[in-house]
Amino acid sequence: MKKKLVSLLMAATLSLGMVFGGVTAMAAEAEQESPVGNGETIYVGQTNIVKSMDPTDSSVPWALTAHGVSESIFMLDEEGNTYSRFIDSLEQTDDNDWTLKMKTGVKFSDGSDVTANSICDCMNEVIEKNGLSNATAGKLEFTAVDDTTFTVHTERMTKQMVSVLTEWTNIVFKHLDNGEYAFTGPYMIENLDPGVEISMTPNPYYDDQAENRPNVVIKAFKDTSAMQLAFEGGEIDMAFTVTPDVAEILEAEGYTVKNIDAGYQYFGIMNLERAPLDDLNVRKAVNAALNREDMLTALKGGSVATGFFAHYYSFAGDVEITTSTDDAAAYLEEAGWTQNDSGNLEKDGEELSLKLVTYASRPDLTIIMQLAAAQLNELGIQTTTEIVDSIDETGRSGEYDIMFYAQHTAPTADPAFALNQFFRQGEGKNFNNYSSDKVVELLDQMGTMEPGEERDALAVEVQDVVYEDLPVLFLVDPQWHIAVSDKLADYTPYCGDYYVINPKLGLE
Repeated sequence: MKKKLVSLLMAATLSLGMVFGGVTAMAAEAEQESPVGNGETIYVGQTNIVKSMDPTDSSVPWALTAHGVSESIFMLDEEGNTYSRFIDSLEQTDDNDWTLKMKTGVKFSDGSDVTANSICDCMNEVIEKNGLSNATAGKLEFTAVDDTTFTVHTERMTKQMVSVLTEWTNIVFKHLDNGEYAFTGPYMIENLDPGVEISMTPNPYYDDQAENRPNVVIKAFKDTSAMQLAFEGGEIDMAFTVTPDVAEILEAEGYTVKNIDAGYQYFGIMNLERAPLDDLNVRKAVNAALNREDMLTALKGGSVATGFFAHYYSFAGDVEITTSTDDAAAYLEEAGWTQNDSGNLEKDGEELSLKLVTYASRPDLTIIMQLAAAQLNELGIQTTTEIVDSIDETGRSGEYDIMFYAQHTAPTADPAFALNQFFRQGEGKNFNNYSSDKVVELLDQMGTMEPGEERDALAVEVQDVVYEDLPVLFLVDPQWHIAVSDKLADYTPYCGDYYVINPKLGLE
């Protein structure tokens, strides 16, 4: 009787088109005889959640997949291997053309079939509207041949189509008649208060495990202290992620904390388009002044970055970073900066000052920024610090000198995506307009090569060139800490925060 009552209430709610936080409740269009799922609810705390439902809007597709709502055409499993629920086989027919054969039986959350036409429709829209999808192989063109076959034409040559289709921009979706969207992940959005809270129910068309899955509610917290209190109070079952200090406290209290190599990199993007960081010697001075070991001490884990990728990848850089205030002072002197009577560095009557910015949703970065400010102050460089809501908007505005940033630089287990995004001029994450003919030559050459030692060596060489030019500061290869309740003791986080709500959540 109780189950029937709940079912009737859900049907009534959906028929009224309940609105929560300005977004209409979403569920499968096909009628269900009873609620999908096992009736339990898992509550997850994060520092940010999806801001909209638009699958072509900047980083929204990443968030939708991290929430378990959408899927890119290929995905990574917990072992770091690629797989696809959509593609059975693919073949490169010439330098810029591929033919892909699809699996059958995969459905959208409204119960309709995923076909070659539907994949081509959504992917062509992604390519047109989200410039972040164009970095690795330029613009792609998808064309359906029949219901289960389509072709992909690339602007630039690539031998890594699986990797390209694993990029987080490339998610599968469908426009619905009511102006909303259907996706293919293990969960469907029921209610969304953008940036605040999202409620989800199992997608009955994902696999045969829907009835065993719990509902999921993700709550956004402005800081990890508030998330800690919510976790300790039993309001959430997972805190993804907490700072090292909070992790130590929770472990001491007997809670389970999962510690993982994040795959992310913490780095500083330097503004090359305004003084004083348009001067390479000033950038070299900043690089030499920053003590990464102090950052590791403050973060209580991780390792000094050796390039743009986590240390365990075969294409990780091999840069050796040395902290030396003497070298930093020498670079500044060569650039014409001298100490004034106040102990600050001055040139042509102007004191040397840098604006440092970062964002709250990566709490570790605030710690790093404050340490960097103190270390630069000791050298005679004045600093201001700011925490912004949208770091990418700040990057595009140019209103910064050093922007402390976090990125999973190999979410497809391949180096090309991030290297093209950040270091090919004109691409979506190249905020400082860095330009290097040598880097472009190497990236183009990588596009012609199969995976292997030679291609990895080129990726390492790109990182060497970048370290010589210093458009970015390689800082920290971090560890992350995820607190879980007994209910999620078997939960396995992987690929940073790209699959927080994964198909196995609650089934372990």
